Amino acid sequence: MNDLSKQLYESELLLKHLIDSSYDGIYITDGNGLTTWYNKAFLRISGLTPAQLDGHTVFQLLENGWLPNSVVAEAIQKQKTVTSLIHYFNGSEGLISATPVFDDAGHLLRVIANVRDLTELNELKRQLDETRALNEGYRQTLQEVQSAELEGGQMIYRSHAMEKIISLANKIASTDTPILILGESGVGKDVLAKYIHSISERHDKGTFVKVNCGAIPEHLLESELFGYEPGAFTGAGRRGKAGLFEVANKGTLFLDEIGEMPLSLQVKLLGVLQDMEIQRLGGTKPIPIDVRIIAATNAHLETLIQEKRFRKDLYYRINVLTIQVPPLRERKDDVVALLMHFLNQFNEKYRTNKILTSSAIDKLLAYEWPGNVRELKNMVERFILTSDKDSIDEHQLPFNLLSFHRTSSAIVNEQDFTHSYQRKKLKELLNDHEKQILSWYLSKYRPLKRCAETLGIDLATLVRKKKKHGL
Repeated sequence: MNDLSKQLYESELLLKHLIDSSYDGIYITDGNGLTTWYNKAFLRISGLTPAQLDGHTVFQLLENGWLPNSVVAEAIQKQKTVTSLIHYFNGSEGLISATPVFDDAGHLLRVIANVRDLTELNELKRQLDETRALNEGYRQTLQEVQSAELEGGQMIYRSHAMEKIISLANKIASTDTPILILGESGVGKDVLAKYIHSISERHDKGTFVKVNCGAIPEHLLESELFGYEPGAFTGAGRRGKAGLFEVANKGTLFLDEIGEMPLSLQVKLLGVLQDMEIQRLGGTKPIPIDVRIIAATNAHLETLIQEKRFRKDLYYRINVLTIQVPPLRERKDDVVALLMHFLNQFNEKYRTNKILTSSAIDKLLAYEWPGNVRELKNMVERFILTSDKDSIDEHQLPFNLLSFHRTSSAIVNEQDFTHSYQRKKLKELLNDHEKQILSWYLSKYRPLKRCAETLGIDLATLVRKKKKHGL
């Protein structure tokens, strides 16, 4: 007898664990509809509490307004299995099937209801559909970007502004006239310079040499540019060294951040542009060169001229052909193209397969990108490396980008207050703001449970406020 009791106890315990581990909700009543059993999943899906269920019949749940309808009650009344959709007050949707159980005499013993959570299934389906749509969009975008790459080396663009710049670059690439590229830091001035060299005749004759005038100390920059003869100064090599002008002979010398070049070297550069010859430090013989000069800066050279920090004659010499590269915030069409390009690049580099959700792309498109393309590239690499999921949503974006949106929202709200709310009472103002806040969160966070958690309120409060504001 003890063994039988032990077996019954173990069987009951196993049954309890099986029911509780089920992802579907399970709810059981006796023949009169009195609650006898339920699992954790049923509480999660229905939003009901043990206090509401314990000791109550399904009919009482209906009378108390805790259930919108009851398939279990219908199964008791009809004495047969009933299946239906149910929309719980917590916002979740379920497919519930209630099955009556009879004894040998045909008396109703209990009703067993199984609830499948359709809210999460619908959300997963929505995410899957969104991912498929994104993948298709990525595929089409990558095709467009790749065609742009084919025509433009490493120039990744889709905007009309960049199309005009590339068109101009194509026209002037075949000339030897100096080019001045202007634009904020990170817009891709060096990439444009490389592109111009790559489509010019100099590409097959010489090399592209880049020197950052602001990164090399003044006392070293001269020897780097013009080279030196043996023994020209203390520490000079025995065999001397060719300068970057000689290295770039027949090719292109790109002088980045030319606004940082010391005045003493500006004089020598002007002489090189006029005579097309250089003289090494410690040397006595001029060396003829054939170099195309492309200069770039993020500074206002006119201001530097007024401050006596940049020579006017050199400015006129290099400012024959000027290209102004607009910042990334003024060419939003390029943002998506660049995102796809760098996603593809870093996915391949780190052997990942990560994508951006539409909500993340919306945030990235709204961002001002003060660091331009360089910032975008670094940001993509960062969330490729740090994201735990293959699908990167807005919540996984860097803090500075999210804080930008909070700041922007604050500015908009302040403007709204100034124009619309000055004559309203405090209660009206609070009510209006609560509705705006709820509307925004409800549009961004699904299901309702996640929205409530994000707002820091319980689900019942959210449902009540949602109904109050007609949302």
